[in-house]
Amino acid sequence: MAAVPLRLMLERGGEGTLGADPDAIMRDDSRYRTEEKGGRVAVDSATSLSISASASASASAMPTNDGIVAFFGATGGSTLACLALALRAGYTCSALSRSSSRLQTLLLERNVSQSIIDTQLTITQGDIRDTESVARVLTPRSKSDTSTTTRTLQLIISGIGRPPIFSPNPLNPTFDDPTVCQDAISTILAALRTLPASSPKPVLAALSTTGISSRARDIPILMIPLYHWLLAVPHKDKLKMEALLQAEVTKPSQERVIKDFVVVRPSLLTDGARLGTNKIRVGEEVGKIATPAVGYTISREDVGGWMFDQLLDGHGRNKYEGKMVSITY
Repeated sequence: MAAVPLRLMLERGGEGTLGADPDAIMRDDSRYRTEEKGGRVAVDSATSLSISASASASASAMPTNDGIVAFFGATGGSTLACLALALRAGYTCSALSRSSSRLQTLLLERNVSQSIIDTQLTITQGDIRDTESVARVLTPRSKSDTSTTTRTLQLIISGIGRPPIFSPNPLNPTFDDPTVCQDAISTILAALRTLPASSPKPVLAALSTTGISSRARDIPILMIPLYHWLLAVPHKDKLKMEALLQAEVTKPSQERVIKDFVVVRPSLLTDGARLGTNKIRVGEEVGKIATPAVGYTISREDVGGWMFDQLLDGHGRNKYEGKMVSITY
């Protein structure tokens, strides 16, 4: 693949440059703070998004699934793509979002019906740094169950991130929330500690980025200036996020609050269409052993599709637990 022009790489948005999803981005001045609202949420109009034909599985082919999948950063490209696929496949999901109507609009544009949203998705409006809001996402009531019991949380997907700000100098971007990724994971872990000790421990999957491994080079040489110079600030945040996950699973089993982690390290993200999991090259890093996949780009749609195929709908979750997984074309 030819090298990607620097300006194109930088203009792809927060998820594209940080390797994580921006529900992330919280698109106005009141970005992380909203008020809890009852009743039906009105759906706003928004720009139509494309959806891969592979996401068109019929609801009649729902898998047997008794657990909850929790999403953070759900309006960001990769995480949104995964959430839409999960809902269309029949999974019961919960999500934290600054705006319920925004998230519903984005899902409707991806051919997720209102009836599916109403019956399979619980949206909590709140702040990723607010432990109580996060805890509500982790313990939603089943919408189809009249009992007062909560369903088992089996998987958490975090795609929280923030985009760079290129004004006034596009060659010296600034970042208005340089610790958002580590803070998000810290809050999720803190919220998990508030759950009953008898609760089953979920797997926590977090979107990170290539270019930060200390074990092996996982980016093309031409990308090194971009990753190590322009993106040094968000990469520091990603490294601390990964360190928090690694530290958690080294605790004694009775003290840790997650079963394990999966860190997904996509290469530079683009807005392209989904090509399919079979077009994705996968590398792994565990401990001191690293066999990364080196490439320039991957689309947000394919990152979300890979997470769905491998962590939800396939048998890859056990395979990738405890690993840093690089994915690229």
